[in-house]
Amino acid sequence: MRFHLYTTDVSGLTLARNLPGPDSVAAVVVPANRIGSEKVEAVYRDSPWPVLLHKPGELLPETADAFVSWLYSQIISVDQLSRYSKGGLNMHGGRIPAYRGANVLNWAIANGESELGVTWHEVVEEVDAGGILAESAIPIAPDATAIGMRDAMIAEGIRLFPEAVERFLGGGPPVRVPDLSEGTVWPSRRPEHGRIEPGWSLDRVKAMIRAQTGPWPDATVLHEGVWCPVRGVSLSRVAKSVPYTTDDGREIYLLIGENGL
Repeated sequence: MRFHLYTTDVSGLTLARNLPGPDSVAAVVVPANRIGSEKVEAVYRDSPWPVLLHKPGELLPETADAFVSWLYSQIISVDQLSRYSKGGLNMHGGRIPAYRGANVLNWAIANGESELGVTWHEVVEEVDAGGILAESAIPIAPDATAIGMRDAMIAEGIRLFPEAVERFLGGGPPVRVPDLSEGTVWPSRRPEHGRIEPGWSLDRVKAMIRAQTGPWPDATVLHEGVWCPVRGVSLSRVAKSVPYTTDDGREIYLLIGENGL
């Protein structure tokens, strides 16, 4: 069976080497909306397979039997999906159905979750709705940041992939089919989703800051009419900090300068 690998990340090339057979990868597909980014340029540079550019509203110039979607940032149209006779599988960094949708790693940290789901599922037209092929969870430590959790998610996704692709190729039933009447489809995070509002708990403030570590935009707090980037918390006043009162009346200081790095 020949696959297309849809990816925006060079780690997808490591993943693809776990596909059965030396000629399993027909091509690597990258999204037009990320051309010029360092990550996609690395895929172009390091891929041992041909690289195809996926443009919105256009079909790829060639097809394959099936596809793998790995850290992909662009919607694959129904018309394009229908060209894969064997379908496809996707790695999703969240529990399904509780965390369907976009940026769920960041949402999970901001929401104070204690673990992050890592889920391989069949691709269907509806977002993150296909049968589960393999799944696990990794702990979110109290000091874990989004970028650190992303690295852990990638490692766990690669570890789970052989199990997922074996079940996919075997054609048997999925591990489970998610109940879409439950859970949430989370939206792409926008600047307002990273705002620290008045009267939060200390834990919630810290979670928001950890959820918004680079390469994502920093969490922000309103100070003198401007939403300022927040990079940390201090229990005592320091330079370049903003006082903040938590829900239990405690005064803390949000670091908006180099002290927070």
